[in-house]
Amino acid sequence: MLRKFICLVVSALGMLLLTSPVPLRALELEPAGLSTVILPAGSISMKPVTGADLNRNGSPESLLLAGGRLTILSAGQPVWQSPAAWTVVQAAITDLNRDGTPEATLLVWRPFRPWPVDQWLPHAGRIADFHDAKGNSCQIILIGWRGSAYGELWAGSPLAEPVRFFAVADLRGDRLQELVTLEGSYTDSRSAPASALKVWEWNGFGFTVVSTMEGTFYKMALVQARDGRNLILVP
Repeated sequence: MLRKFICLVVSALGMLLLTSPVPLRALELEPAGLSTVILPAGSISMKPVTGADLNRNGSPESLLLAGGRLTILSAGQPVWQSPAAWTVVQAAITDLNRDGTPEATLLVWRPFRPWPVDQWLPHAGRIADFHDAKGNSCQIILIGWRGSAYGELWAGSPLAEPVRFFAVADLRGDRLQELVTLEGSYTDSRSAPASALKVWEWNGFGFTVVSTMEGTFYKMALVQARDGRNLILVP
């Protein structure tokens, strides 16, 4: 039983488990926020979804991420590709906007664009510093079927703290997904560890932070306990 348990944990974080100098922690989203819990024996790794019927035509689409470009494939043929100016770091099939239809969630770096109103302000706008030294900002973007073609369903403003990695799961057990992010700073390199773990939920217009944990985070994974709880696993 112990050997089986160790194998399941290794499958969640791979080599990180072998090199991490600190023990793994399991985090559960409770009404008051994130709390550390004992990792249940028999927990299994949750892998991101990369295929679903995005346009509800009975044929599943899939995601192909290569060289910073994301392609949505239908029957093996490209039906949408991210713009050349974007660098897509990560993508997964989700229903983060909770409309019952799957979409692709993208973690994107792209040239910073200020709010249109900023050009009339006497001082720089609120998001003026939300970019790195090369003028690129980090954003979460939802891509999906818009009735006749694929396109942006939602694109947030440049993030105040760039996301290093994201994961998606139903953390409350209500069949609604939350967004989990590891976030850092624009002054750090993109390979630097994150300084915060945040859980976000859809509010009808965008995302609201429901819990934050500060620390040093190199990686995270999602695991499902035998009792159905979805937990966040971090070193």
